[in-house]
Formats: sequence, structure tokens, C-alpha cells
Amino acid sequence: MTDQAAEPGTLDISKLEPLGAGPTRTHVIEHLAEHGRFRLLIDGKEVAVLDYRRLPGKWNIVHTYTEPASRGYGVASDLVMATLDAARVEGVKVIPTCPYVNWWITEHHPGYEDLLATA
Repeated sequence: MTDQAAEPGTLDISKLEPLGAGPTRTHVIEHLAEHGRFRLLIDGKEVAVLDYRRLPGKWNIVHTYTEPASRGYGVASDLVMATLDAARVEGVKVIPTCPYVNWWITEHHPGYEDLLATA
């Protein structure tokens, strides 16, 4: 952690309880299928997004972003996991074009490797 202040307009979650803690915290992941996006909200504020492109039988995951003040708390990991769980339910494979998603699957969560699209 640093003692730098969060950027104006961002939610500095370092000053709040950990995710899931406290009676007022909410942690919601929404799938905006019409936009090819998943987003994670904390207390109603969007703090992370994952974008994908629909292909026949596949999702090409192209981008993830987490607000700087929310990094280091597992937010991106939670978002990737929810996205991959949704892909499994929908019966699609994924192309992890985003380096973070590729790293997340291949280096830390091999239980999701069955979702990787093959050439």
C-alpha cells in the first residue's frame, strides 16, 4: 500500500472493510451481454470491467481493467472467475487474448483450462 490518495472520483477501498465484510458492503458482478462486458460493483460503484467479443461458440476475452484504488484485493480475480463460470454455463470456450486472463488460467487456476479454445 502507498500513502497516495486515490484519484478524484474513484472509490478508495483501502479505507473500507475487506470484500464481503461489514453490514454495508455489497459486491455484485453483472453480465452486460449486449455490450460484451462483465463488471464488478462495490457498493454500487463500478470498480472493474472485463470485455469480450462473441465468436461462434467462443468468447474472445480482450481486456480487463480495475480501478487503481481497488487493485490488490482480488477484484480482477473474482471478475475473471465469474466470467469463466458464465462461459461454462453457456457452453462456450474462451480465447484469453487479455494477458491477465491468460496468466490467471494457465498459471493459477488450471481447473479452467478445459475452457480454452483450441486452434
